[in-house]
Amino acid sequence: MDVKQVLFMSKGDGEHSYAQTSTYTQKVASLTKPAIASTVDSLLEEGFFPCELLNVADLGCASGPSVVTFMSTVIESVQEKCARSSCPPPEFQFYLNDLPGNDFNTLFNSLSNFSRSYESLSCFIMGAPGSFHGRLFPRNCVHLAHSSYSVHWLSQVN
Repeated sequence: MDVKQVLFMSKGDGEHSYAQTSTYTQKVASLTKPAIASTVDSLLEEGFFPCELLNVADLGCASGPSVVTFMSTVIESVQEKCARSSCPPPEFQFYLNDLPGNDFNTLFNSLSNFSRSYESLSCFIMGAPGSFHGRLFPRNCVHLAHSSYSVHWLSQVN
């Protein structure tokens, strides 16, 4: 049996689902906001800014609220940088990655409030199911990759 095909968090949004019981990962996501903001600021300092499109990947996103915290932190950090630099914000493209067994339906249903909060921006969100032990994206297309609790599964950089 291939573990990548059967490993997943508790699905749905019921009382015992990952979406409802991931308070620890949400707390960690909140605590890492300053580090993410600093990373985004550094990225935009390296001759990359201003840019027209920012491609961001969340590896091992699961279906809990921490993905919203991460995406919001990235967007707000870029908006602050744009305000300081007097330039328009880029389009955002978020790739939400997890194993195929992840509950992507619950994940995307939970993003409706997020989408409304940032409806004035050009923001695209897509699922990228698959294992990051293999290649998920074309070369040189992701500007920022993030992983809260799944990168420890990596055995090598691909």
